[in-house]
Amino acid sequence: MSTTTYRSICGEESLPYIDCDRCIRALYARLQHYVQQDRGDCPICAYFREKIGSRDGSESDARLLLHAQVNVVYELFARHADQEALALLERIEDDCC
Repeated sequence: MSTTTYRSICGEESLPYIDCDRCIRALYARLQHYVQQDRGDCPICAYFREKIGSRDGSESDARLLLHAQVNVVYELFARHADQEALALLERIEDDCC
């Protein structure tokens, strides 16, 4: 009986993994940027201000927030037409979740 693994499908090519922690920190920083730039007219930013609250922004906080709120994060980046952040979010969903 053989086991199917990623390596058995891809062969010996280098694995296309990303540095999940670094990418999550970058995406969290982008989220914080939009929240900080908000002048009070973005309900999504207000939502995240409440969710972030007094959290310290540690990796575990960032990871939990992004995983739990992925659809709302997507909506925020889509509203700002931030294609780079949207692509990174998709990559994090695929490779890190």
